[in-house]
Amino acid sequence: MYNVCMSPLFGQDAHGAKAGAVYSAAVCLFVVASLICQLIVSWAGLRGDAAAYAGCLCSPVAIAVAAALGSKLCALPLRSVAPLSCSPKYYLIAALAVFGLLFALSPLNGLFVELLRLCGYKPAQTSLPSFKGWGMAGGIAVVALLPAVFEELLFRGYVLRGAAPGTGGMVAIFLSAFVFALYHGSPEQTIYQFACGCLFALLALRSGSVLPSVLAHFLNNAAIIVFDGLSLLDAAGNVAMPQAARIAVTVAAALSLAGATAWLVLDKKTVPRGERRQVADFFLWGGAGIGIMALVWVLNLFSL
Repeated sequence: MYNVCMSPLFGQDAHGAKAGAVYSAAVCLFVVASLICQLIVSWAGLRGDAAAYAGCLCSPVAIAVAAALGSKLCALPLRSVAPLSCSPKYYLIAALAVFGLLFALSPLNGLFVELLRLCGYKPAQTSLPSFKGWGMAGGIAVVALLPAVFEELLFRGYVLRGAAPGTGGMVAIFLSAFVFALYHGSPEQTIYQFACGCLFALLALRSGSVLPSVLAHFLNNAAIIVFDGLSLLDAAGNVAMPQAARIAVTVAAALSLAGATAWLVLDKKTVPRGERRQVADFFLWGGAGIGIMALVWVLNLFSL
């Protein structure tokens, strides 16, 4: 009796194809969940924060279903993706990395956004709820915690760990970061999210668990929510502070980011080697998801 992993669609070692299929499933489920959510919001007459929170739940729900599929398809039980036995040093690296990303890379990403605006790009209106007052608690739970758990489970769990034995660990890092950035469909955040995706993926591979990258993802999102809720962000989306303090914090953040990256790169834990042909398999089976999100990205780029 054949099980899912031995189905005619996939060979037992078709790691790249399976990981790509999980991504396509997540995107298709996200589209379906978003359509259902819009119907419910319209039917119930939800407005403002209620509608925004409903929209924020679409992705975690879709990813939860896709992750369940990935667990079977990639033969990676949840306990093998998120083992609790993880060296504490990786949580420290996660914190250092997030500090560097927020205060060193984010300002650079702001320059990219300004370049897009000079070329006529208009950022899409945000559909996030308000983070003022008690909204901060709701934002941390729904916009920070849930995406951190479910997106890391998908992208650094079943996509990264699923593809790595077939594509090689380093290639899988870039593949998972690419589809992670594309999944959000946001041109202005593409560079930042790709960098986060690469760093979180390397963190997950070195640690052998998605838990440190869950922490990093949560800290990144939660910090932005807190800064916004306390009205600490300027017009460019950076934390408002005196120029001297900004320079000092940026330098410290750059050193923190460089140190965290070097710590991971020089880690003695090896990463899987793979086969180049399975990269093509990843894109073949992930093509549906990549195509859908690429279309969303282009539509957002031209504000359509």
